[in-house]
Amino acid sequence: MAKPIILNCSWLILTTILISLKATASPSPIFSSHIPKKNLSQLRGNKQSETPLFTVPCFLFPVPFCLETQELASTTTEQSQINSPSTPPLPVNKIVVSGFTVLEEEITEIISNFQNNQGEKLFTEVKLCSPEAVKQCDNSTITDKTLETESPKSPDNPQLIATVNQSQITFEDLLELRSTITQLYINQGYSTSGAFLQGNSDLDKGIAEIQVVEGEIEEIEIRGLNHLNKGYVRSRLERFTTIPFNLERLEAGLQLLQRDPLLEQVNAELIPSNQSGYNILMLQVKEANNFNTGVYIANNRSPSIGSTEGGLFTSYNNLLGIGDRFSAGYGITEGLDVFSINYAIPLNSLDGTLSLGYSNNDSNIIEADFQDLDISSESETFSLSLRQPLSKKPNSEFALGLRLDLRRSQTSLLDEPFSFSLGPEAGESKVTVLRFSQDWLNRSTNRVLAARSQFSFGLDAFDATINNTGTDGKFFAWIGQFQWVERLPSRMLLIGNISTQLTPDSLLALERFSIGGVDTVRGYRENQLVTDNGILGSLELRIPLTSNPGRLQLTPFFEIGNVWNNDDPDPNPDTIASLGLGLRWQINSDLNLRLDYGIPLSDVDNRGDSLQENGIHFSLRYQPF
Repeated sequence: MAKPIILNCSWLILTTILISLKATASPSPIFSSHIPKKNLSQLRGNKQSETPLFTVPCFLFPVPFCLETQELASTTTEQSQINSPSTPPLPVNKIVVSGFTVLEEEITEIISNFQNNQGEKLFTEVKLCSPEAVKQCDNSTITDKTLETESPKSPDNPQLIATVNQSQITFEDLLELRSTITQLYINQGYSTSGAFLQGNSDLDKGIAEIQVVEGEIEEIEIRGLNHLNKGYVRSRLERFTTIPFNLERLEAGLQLLQRDPLLEQVNAELIPSNQSGYNILMLQVKEANNFNTGVYIANNRSPSIGSTEGGLFTSYNNLLGIGDRFSAGYGITEGLDVFSINYAIPLNSLDGTLSLGYSNNDSNIIEADFQDLDISSESETFSLSLRQPLSKKPNSEFALGLRLDLRRSQTSLLDEPFSFSLGPEAGESKVTVLRFSQDWLNRSTNRVLAARSQFSFGLDAFDATINNTGTDGKFFAWIGQFQWVERLPSRMLLIGNISTQLTPDSLLALERFSIGGVDTVRGYRENQLVTDNGILGSLELRIPLTSNPGRLQLTPFFEIGNVWNNDDPDPNPDTIASLGLGLRWQINSDLNLRLDYGIPLSDVDNRGDSLQENGIHFSLRYQPF
C-alpha cells in the first residue's frame, strides 16, 4: 500500500471533504485482481458476451479509503470518473508518470491531449525520459526524490514528465488521468495492470506522480499430470505470460497447449497472489492416452509386388516423460515386407524436434510374366532430422527443417546383383541427401492454407554412388507442395492440392518422382509413371451425408499429373488424369473405411486385372487403442 505523507492544512481539508463523500467505501489493497475459473472453450468464446473475467484493480491516492472498484469488461472511462463537487486546485506544476514498460506512445498521447472539465489542455509539454536522463530532461524542476520513484519491478523503466499549463490541476483531474491510463491497459488486454496516484508525491515542490503497476504471473501451478514432466507444460506457457501479463496472449498459449497431442484437456484459472500486482496461473490438465496401436488393410502397393497390404502400427507418446515419441510400423504383401521405426524428442518450448528414423523394404516381383526371373529388391533408409518452428501461433506456423538421409538400394536377377537402369553399380545405388525444408500453415474460420518447400542436395559422402554416366548420387532437386482447404455451405469441404518436383539432373530411382495410385492419381496402378520431374494437381469435394459431417462423406474428385525426364526418354503417355467418386465412413471411433473409384482419362499399356488397375482403391483401418 502507498505510504502516507504529511499534508498541509488545505490538503487535509480537501481530504476530509472527499472522505465524507465516500464514507461508504471500504479499504482495499493497492492491487487486487481475480479471474473465476474458465476452461479453454470459455476463454475462446465471445468476450463481449461473457461474465467479466477480472475485477479492475483498486488504486489508491494517499487517503485511507478505496476510491472505486470496477469490473473489467464493463468499465469505461466515464464510469471511472469521480462525481464529486468541485475541489480546490492543487499546488502541482509537474506530473510524473512512471512504472510502464509498454504503451509508451499511447500514454504519451493521452497525457498530451488530456483536457479538464472546461475542455482546456492541462499540459503544455510532455517528455519521455529514461531514468538516467531524467535530470537532463528537466533539471530545473525534477528533484532527486522524484528520480527514485521508479517502478518497483524494474529500475530501468522510463518516465513521462508533463508540465502543467497556467490552468490549475485538481484532484478530480488526477483521478481521471489515472483512470484513463488504467483503461488504456485494459483495452489492450493487460487486464491486471493499471495506474494509481503515488503516495510519496512531493506536493510541496509541485510534483505529483502517477505510478503504473504492470501485472505479472508470479507462478504457474500445474495439476493433473501423471507421467508428463511439468516443465514441458510450463515452458510452453512462459512465453505467453511475460511481463506485463496480457490475457489475450495467454489465451493464444492455452489454445496451442490444448492442441498438443500429449494433452486431452486443459483448464485454466487465475487467482490473486499475496503480492500486489501478481497473480498465480493454475492449470488443471488431463493427459491423453499415451499408447496407440492398430491394424490396416489396403490396396496401396504396386501390383508387381502385390497390391493388397496388411499391416500394423503402434506409437507411444511421452515415452520418457519429456514429451518424446516412439513409433513403429510393419506391412506385408504377397511380395513385400516393409518395416519402419522412428523416435522424436522435443528440444524446446516452440516444439522444435530431433528425430531418428529407419526403414527397410524387401520386395520380389510376383507378376506372372516376370516370376521365373526371380527379380528382387532391397532398400533401406537411415534418417536424422531437425525441425524448428520459428513462429507458432494458434492460427499460423512457420518452421524450418534440416534432414540427412542415407539411402541404399540393391536389385538382383536370378539371385545375382543386376542393374535394371543406368546409374547403379552391380544393382547397388547409394545416396546421401541433405534436405532443407520450409513449412508454412495458416488457419482461419473457413480456410486452411499450407505450403511446403524442400531443397535436396545429393552429396559425395558416406560412399554415395558416383560415376561418369550422369545418373548418380550427386544431384539437386526441389519439391514444392501447396494445399488449400475451404469450408463451403452445407458443411462441405473443398480440398485442392498441387505438388511438383523439379531437377536439372538425371536421378537414381530412389529419388525419382512418381504418379499413379491412391495418393496421386486414382484410377491407375501405384507408381504408374516414374521420372525425374513431375507436377501433380487434384481437386476433391467432401459432401457430408449425416448430421455429423465427419461420419459419412461422398468425395467426388479430379486428379491430373504430368511427368518428364532429363536424359531418359519421356514415358508415353506422359500425362494421366482421372475423374472419380469416393466414400469415407467413420464407422465408429476406432474403425474407418475409405473406398474410391477412379475413371482413367488416359490410356496406358500395362493395365492388368487387379482392383487397383480397374480403378478401385480401398483401405480399412482399425485402431482400438
